[in-house]
Amino acid sequence: MSASPPIVTSAANPRFKRIRSLIQSARERRREAASVLEGIHLVGAWLAHRPDGRQPLLELALAQRALASAEIGALVERGGVQPLVIEDRLFDSLGTMPSPVPVLALVTTPKPDLPDHIDRDTVVLDRIQDPGNVGAILRSAAAAGIARVVTTPQTAWCWSPKVLRAAMGGHFGLSIHESHPWSRLAPLIGIPLAGALAHGGVSLYDSDLCAPCVWVFGNEGDGPAAEIEQRLDWRLTIPQTSQVESLNVAAAAAVCLFEQRRQRLVRARSARSGA
Repeated sequence: MSASPPIVTSAANPRFKRIRSLIQSARERRREAASVLEGIHLVGAWLAHRPDGRQPLLELALAQRALASAEIGALVERGGVQPLVIEDRLFDSLGTMPSPVPVLALVTTPKPDLPDHIDRDTVVLDRIQDPGNVGAILRSAAAAGIARVVTTPQTAWCWSPKVLRAAMGGHFGLSIHESHPWSRLAPLIGIPLAGALAHGGVSLYDSDLCAPCVWVFGNEGDGPAAEIEQRLDWRLTIPQTSQVESLNVAAAAAVCLFEQRRQRLVRARSARSGA
């Protein structure tokens, strides 16, 4: 970083107050259509994936101690905005993490249009309420090569700070469409609808999962809503021991998505070898 910018030392600073409000209030984040990215990894991932590299940061804030970091200096250069440098104690009062990270950014929350026809791999999250579960599923979906995630109402907000931290950058490889009722989604789906059920489905490992599908993962206690479960084309169950009743929804999603990816990789390898 070049010349040292002025240091914010007062909680009355308008830019500081705005950041604190957005961290603390989901209502404010939705009103401003803004999201808070905490830490070097998330800010760097957003800068690497922002549309066409042109979408500007709304704000980049640093703890005073971060001025000595070459890594954060590089983020500032990539961000292309004058950072707000905040006295360490004041910056740490913002943190929602046990050990506050020395950099955060405000960005415009992406809001892509829902396609008129869903014919590519998609994940639907139905009323999953725990932010950690939502974030973990987003991360697994991105890692498994899924490009689109849709949520129904009552699902944890995908762009909340807790979900963003749990997904560890998974958001930025996904097109995320939030709070669409099933009545809106159902007519758009033109490929098989697959659901993981705790009991009574066909074994996941005995099923051909290579075709494109829409995966639906439901509420932690109730599973998918009845109207969704009735529509399932693939009713799948993950074989497990009787020691527990069922897997956590995020764990189940990872098993399903990577079993599909495994099958596709095996088929592609066989096709290349002529087997």
